[in-house]
Amino acid sequence: MKYKRFHGALSAKFAWKDLKSEPILSLCLVLGIVAVLAPLIVIAGLRSGVLTSVRQTLLEDPHAREIVNISNRSFTDQTLKQLANRKDVQFLAPRTRTLAASLFMEKQGDLGSGRHIMLTPTIKNDPLLKDIHPFIENNQEIILSQSAANHLHVKKGDEITAYLNRILNGQKQQVQFPLKIIGIVPPSITDQDSAYVTLSLAVGIENYQDGIKDWSPQLKDLPLPTQTIYSGFRLYTHNINELPTLDADLRKSGIDIISKAGDVEGLLSLDKRLSLLFICVASLGGCGLCISLGAGLWANTERKRKSLALLRFNGFSALDLILFPLVQAIILALSGAIIALGAAYGAGQLINMLFSSVLPPNHALFLLNNWIIFGALGLTVMGGIIVSLLSGNRAAKIQPWEGVTAL
Repeated sequence: MKYKRFHGALSAKFAWKDLKSEPILSLCLVLGIVAVLAPLIVIAGLRSGVLTSVRQTLLEDPHAREIVNISNRSFTDQTLKQLANRKDVQFLAPRTRTLAASLFMEKQGDLGSGRHIMLTPTIKNDPLLKDIHPFIENNQEIILSQSAANHLHVKKGDEITAYLNRILNGQKQQVQFPLKIIGIVPPSITDQDSAYVTLSLAVGIENYQDGIKDWSPQLKDLPLPTQTIYSGFRLYTHNINELPTLDADLRKSGIDIISKAGDVEGLLSLDKRLSLLFICVASLGGCGLCISLGAGLWANTERKRKSLALLRFNGFSALDLILFPLVQAIILALSGAIIALGAAYGAGQLINMLFSSVLPPNHALFLLNNWIIFGALGLTVMGGIIVSLLSGNRAAKIQPWEGVTAL
């Protein structure tokens, strides 16, 4: 039995020539794809832009991934190390007792301008301070909040005097020591009068006020006591998706905490709902696109039935005829998808321009990312290939003798 030779390249060339021979019909098929696909791309871009904007807002807020315990409790070193070693915990810093976590500070040479400043212990790689200062190198360095710096009339590089008081055995005692300001945190980090200090200094202040130890004159060499019992902690997850789970685990263990887990869960819920909505709309639109393109290809196959039969009569195989609508579908789908992407991009830029006055800086309501671009191209071509197989199957059944009457 003799098999017919495959003329793939020639069949593809004929398919392209056929589209060029009827430009109006080809343009109508392309515009049909654009009319369905462009609104879907706009919806996808709006979903991407809204979610990215909300997520970016949370990520820009360093407190979005933060969990802080509310009431003072007793946490051992081992307990906090176990918590810090969890895979979903990026950073953990112990906290001292609230009543012992403050210092009276005033600018050197500016008597009467001082006030009590709350102390927040920090260690290396603190997410709150990574853009301000890598870490505090010794116990005589602090980082002030903008509010505290304004009230004390100081700036980065200035020195302040700290006063530490206690009552021991009925006698009032006071020590004072200098501290150097190595950084100022913006109000976005905290709007309170606070200072970030080393853990050693915070523990030393707590022990002094509790009467456990006397004040060490060698402040730079103040050691961190071993087997310390801390009153709380401040931790951060790697990303906001891990926050709700960790929040729930800590609450189940009986620890009273505060976090933005509710806001994060709202974002994740919005993501799921918008994804479901987009899938529903895209499914309906995709079905309409496939039906429109498939009907056009089927009609074209029926109109060119005698011409295709002549190709069979001249040695073209059934596979060659299947390739004919397949090539046309790929060309039409790619052309429609590219034009739709361009139209959607233009509409998206107009939307961003109209809403620019109500959006935060560097935020966009419409965002056309690579997933949307390649998804639109890939899914449109895939849909075109699928519907073209129906027309190809119809074309493959054409017999050579049907073209004899056309001679």
